[in-house]
Amino acid sequence: MTETRNILLIGRTGGGKSTLGNVLINKNNNFEEVFSESEGSVSETKNVKEEIAEIDLSKDGSQKVRYRIIDTIGLGDTKLTTQGVLIRLAEVAGRVKSEGLNHILFVTQGRFSKEEIEAYDLLSSVIFDKDVLKYTTIVRTNFPSFEDTNKCGNDRAALRIENADLAHILNLVNIIYVDNPPLEGRPKVVEMNKETREESRKRLLTYLAGCQGTYRPSNIDTLDERVENYRTNEQLLKEKMKELEKVRKEQEEKFRQEIVNLKEEQARELRENRIKFEDDIHKVKMESEANLQKTKIEMTETHRKAMDEHDRKNEEKIQGLKDNYEQQTKNIKDEGERQKRDFEERQRRNDDKISDLQKKLDEKGSSSNDKIIEMWQQQRADDKAQEAKKDAALLKLEEKKLEADKERQKEEKASRERMEKIARKNAA
Repeated sequence: MTETRNILLIGRTGGGKSTLGNVLINKNNNFEEVFSESEGSVSETKNVKEEIAEIDLSKDGSQKVRYRIIDTIGLGDTKLTTQGVLIRLAEVAGRVKSEGLNHILFVTQGRFSKEEIEAYDLLSSVIFDKDVLKYTTIVRTNFPSFEDTNKCGNDRAALRIENADLAHILNLVNIIYVDNPPLEGRPKVVEMNKETREESRKRLLTYLAGCQGTYRPSNIDTLDERVENYRTNEQLLKEKMKELEKVRKEQEEKFRQEIVNLKEEQARELRENRIKFEDDIHKVKMESEANLQKTKIEMTETHRKAMDEHDRKNEEKIQGLKDNYEQQTKNIKDEGERQKRDFEERQRRNDDKISDLQKKLDEKGSSSNDKIIEMWQQQRADDKAQEAKKDAALLKLEEKKLEADKERQKEEKASRERMEKIARKNAA
């Protein structure tokens, strides 16, 4: 009698699970549809379905292996809750208990969805036990480069990196690659896609031939009870949110009552404080009227003394500026007289030199005229330079005088402004 090996297919809706089952069965050697294939969000497989496929191991057909392909409802079906999917999966419990499973093929198209991640947890924690991973293989479908070993290896590494939530599972199970394109379109395209499916089928059957042993979960008898008690993280979160909402409303009501009590207490304290404040105001007003005149007189006297002192300091400062200005003026005048005397003395000396040069010129005759003229021109140039220095010095003295005038005027203006400000303040 030929042994029958049970192969369980699991995967999300539209992920290629039923298509993979049809490829394994290869009905009439033409990949005719046995399990309804779906590309949408609603699973075509509403209940667990199964089909037998006999595979010849020898050319004459004397050795065969029988696979029972069990197609389950798709995970993430928009019309079923997770609880409903679990109930459908529990339908295989009887066969698993009596015959066991040869292997579980978890079909995916790439990055794992939330439903697929939850499905792995369901396999090991609810449906079966932790040993289920020893009999589980991930089938990466819709992978056109499934015959390229390097690309398959790169994708395996990427899957393990991108799906960190499943790292503890992906590091323990094998990942094989296939491509099962749809059999639609032009005849040539259909024939090419059939050839691709045939190559994928060979790889799957070769792999399954090496999967020996039968998996019989130790906790299969309590599957129905575990399914009944199972709650998804989302359901647990909703229940927790309901509890928190109840607590929030209770606290909100308590807080609202405390606010009401606090407002009443504040209103009472406000009334008492207002009465006390009015009494204090009356007392202060009576005391203030008696002290107001005294304070005013003291402030007036203090202000007058401050004004007198301020006037005295301003006068001293202005006198200091005047003295400084007069001293600077005297210094400038003295410096001008000194420079004038110096200039006159230099002019006298120059005249003497010119007279001497003229005498020498008369004595020596015309042979020395050029040299004497050159000396005379040099002397004139020196005189002009001295005259320019004198003019620059006089100009600098005039600038200092102007700066002193500006500083004095600025200080006088500031003093007047301060006096006017004080006067305005007193008037107010």
